[in-house]
Amino acid sequence: MIDYVALALYSTLMGSTPGPNNVMLTASGVNFGFARTIPHMLGIACGHTVLVMMACLSLGEIFVRYPLAQRSLKIAGFCYLLYLSWRILMSSSNSENKGRSRPLNFYEAMLFPLINPKAWVFVTTTAVLFLPKGETGVLMNAFLLSFASGTIVILCEALWVGFGHALRKFLRNPVSLQIFNAVIAAALVGTAIYLVI
Repeated sequence: MIDYVALALYSTLMGSTPGPNNVMLTASGVNFGFARTIPHMLGIACGHTVLVMMACLSLGEIFVRYPLAQRSLKIAGFCYLLYLSWRILMSSSNSENKGRSRPLNFYEAMLFPLINPKAWVFVTTTAVLFLPKGETGVLMNAFLLSFASGTIVILCEALWVGFGHALRKFLRNPVSLQIFNAVIAAALVGTAIYLVI
């Protein structure tokens, strides 16, 4: 039987700590507000849920058996993080850029956990620690575990987006917003470099 209390504590801890997803969600909250960031939040939570399901069904073993697959994923992750850094750097709440910049959509955000190293540690550990061993109904337990973890993750994401949204009033000045976006973009570039190293 799944220990939902322990799962909730673990998922809250992992979902609340800083990482590429939460950095991007905060930046999106600052630049686009809470409501426009909802598809981004839902995409990450859905991607997380699918990854937990994959890990529960032992599909994560592919990366253990085929190191080239893992290396390819790292390179793809590096490129995608650089692209996202550029998008954040170019984001602005200024009227002249409002029509050109937009938050990540559901599908873009859903793919992001695939190349996020923190997400892989999170989902693999969740599957190892909380999937009941030796019980029948592995598929049902995997579904319940994935759904529960994904639900907690979206609540944690909402806190980061809310934090970003609250910062909007302090970053109304275009220069302040540009500095904020540059810092967030630099953090993602640092994560990208760490990813390949």
